[in-house]
Amino acid sequence: MDKGGKWAFWGAFAVVLGLVTVPSIEWMKAARDYAGFMSGWEPAPLRPTVMRSNPHDDRAEPLELKPAAFRLSAPKAKSVELVGDFNAWAPGLLRLTRGGDGTWSIVVPVPEGRRRYLFLVDGEPRVDPKADTTDGPEGRRVSVRLVR
Repeated sequence: MDKGGKWAFWGAFAVVLGLVTVPSIEWMKAARDYAGFMSGWEPAPLRPTVMRSNPHDDRAEPLELKPAAFRLSAPKAKSVELVGDFNAWAPGLLRLTRGGDGTWSIVVPVPEGRRRYLFLVDGEPRVDPKADTTDGPEGRRVSVRLVR
């Protein structure tokens, strides 16, 4: 093979190697991330920050949101969700993450003030045993917490 042919061969080899290696590296990263997710890996918690929400009603002031951590010990539960006055009591929006000790948790940005909420443990409403309770929608007892 002449010198030009060798360069063409090795150039083509390098291109093919690059086309095969780069996707393989991305596939390996994806497989590693998936394995970590399946073994209970959790992303880093949110750092406290101030967020603003521009209201769609006649209020002049934007709404300040504060991160609030919600936790519930339910080791036998298959799923836990959070509903409250901050998400219009809509199920399916805020799913908690299970910890290794059976404690479920989530950090949610909510408006300051008295926040009413419930946990849905496998679809059944449950108040937070570590919080005060008050009357909620439909006359049901709900948990209440002061967010500052």
